[in-house]
Amino acid sequence: MKATLLLCDAAQVDPAGKVHILGAGWTVVTVARGTPVLAHAVVAIAHVPWNETHEPHRLRLRLEDEDGRPVMIGPAPDQLAPLIHEQQIEVGRPPGAPEGITFDVPVVVSVGPGMPLTEGRYSWRLEIDGASDEDWFVSFHVRVT
Repeated sequence: MKATLLLCDAAQVDPAGKVHILGAGWTVVTVARGTPVLAHAVVAIAHVPWNETHEPHRLRLRLEDEDGRPVMIGPAPDQLAPLIHEQQIEVGRPPGAPEGITFDVPVVVSVGPGMPLTEGRYSWRLEIDGASDEDWFVSFHVRVT
């Protein structure tokens, strides 16, 4: 399976399965010292091969720091947990779909404002069915002024 990831200010999937995106393609977030990161969205598009349709697939998006460790978020220091989004997808194969075609399944994860990230590089990493790929991540840098 292949996948595409993109960072944007906001996104949503319409009933037809198309993704509508605002403010896409950024890699640097500038925040004032003591100010949390603004809201954003991660768009992951799974390109499901014809022969993997009619099967459940588990998607997992995880926010990591520059060392590949999960970013821990919580209301209090003793209530921290990794920032992870998990979702199951399954795509059907419409009658008459030519053999060999792929089917795109978009997943949008909206992240609310207020993430207290320190200055540094972060990545959203995707896993599908427990596997990842060197290209299944999108990185951004938090710059504090």
